Amino acid sequence: METNREFTKAQRRRLRELGAIAYERDLSTELSKLETEFGRWRAGEIDAHELSDHIHRFHQGPARKLFSEYDHSNLAFAVAHAIHRGLITEEEAGADAIEMLRVQLAFLRDQEDDDSAQLPDTRLQDR
Repeated sequence: METNREFTKAQRRRLRELGAIAYERDLSTELSKLETEFGRWRAGEIDAHELSDHIHRFHQGPARKLFSEYDHSNLAFAVAHAIHRGLITEEEAGADAIEMLRVQLAFLRDQEDDDSAQLPDTRLQDR
């Protein structure tokens, strides 16, 4: 798989732009979950200590995971994964970025195909 160093300067800039968009969206999703706990605290459903625990778990869990995921050494894969998940649309990324990430996107599609091929069919069958 291509590393970020194998991209041109303009491609690396575009990766950083797309990475920033994806990181913002993923982080906003996780912060929305944390905001719910602030609402519970304001409503008196949990106390300040419980809220502090939620903040700590957020910092140790989702915040760290996202920071690592969007690290510059993993950025091409992180952006491809964001496109694959629909967090960034192909139109939003642009044809050049899709072409630039074709190897990573193909890998993700292959992984998805492998995973779905291994899942058992749990639907009820007509007897």
